Amino acid sequence: MKPIRGMFLPLPTVFKHDGSPDEAVMRDMVNHYVDAGVDALFVTGSFGQGPAMNADERRRVAEVVLEENRHRVPAIVHIGTADPYSTIELGRHALEHGAEGVGIVGPYYYSDHSQAEIKDYFRLIGRELTCPILVYNNAGYSGYPIGPELMKQLVADSPQIFGSKVADSNLDAALQYHYLLGPEFGLYIGASTLVPGVLAGLSGTISPPLSLCPKLGVETVKAAEQGNLDRALRLQLEVVEFHARITGFWRRFGYGLFSAALREVGFAVQKYPRWPTPEVDEQSIELLRACLRRAQQALSTGEPQLV
Repeated sequence: MKPIRGMFLPLPTVFKHDGSPDEAVMRDMVNHYVDAGVDALFVTGSFGQGPAMNADERRRVAEVVLEENRHRVPAIVHIGTADPYSTIELGRHALEHGAEGVGIVGPYYYSDHSQAEIKDYFRLIGRELTCPILVYNNAGYSGYPIGPELMKQLVADSPQIFGSKVADSNLDAALQYHYLLGPEFGLYIGASTLVPGVLAGLSGTISPPLSLCPKLGVETVKAAEQGNLDRALRLQLEVVEFHARITGFWRRFGYGLFSAALREVGFAVQKYPRWPTPEVDEQSIELLRACLRRAQQALSTGEPQLV
């Protein structure tokens, strides 16, 4: 599989009040994001609440998303767990239901894994799942980074690894992977350095904040790849502003920020995330609305609306 380029959308999984996945709203989300022009869907990752669900729920969410997507865009289902055997079972299920590939975070909870153990974990999975694999490199959740040298070893063992999300990495750090692994290896970075990353040869972004305004990410990448650098840089300024403001709300309210924000976008969200979170106060919701309005205005004019 060639690297997916552009706006790789991390799909949120939303729930009913009783904590069960809300399949109807999930279907609405799939259609919304595909219609917005995203280049791929990343399903049941961190933003998609995969580790917060049991195996049956993860399988069902994957089925719903894949059925609704109907291969309109590539769908990569995150299957990472604390052990390789559960991961392999989830992977087989996702592939049987039409996933174009799987994403795998390193084994979590046991954050004292040695590099040799991490390598063997991925090697075992790679022998059993010969499909395209995205390594979800998130030290904040797994407890350790997968550095460039180790990533190169994982790809040598499993050549079907087509790329990696390098969460919490700046552009300089992401480029170290690019230089070592080569231009055919897909790298997905945070949205704040999207344009310079794309121009430097990286593949795109997997950005939770841009789930609230996916068209902003889509149009930013499009302008950069078409060589319309004036528009690309203007949109990048808006992405930086948007990302910073949403991240600020996120730090204050936790994942519950997205429950309020997704409602503002138009989804009938009952519960997100799956655990208790503080309510977003009305003053913050007004600021959030203003942030969303600015992003939409920038899309229509190409002008940053920085304040």
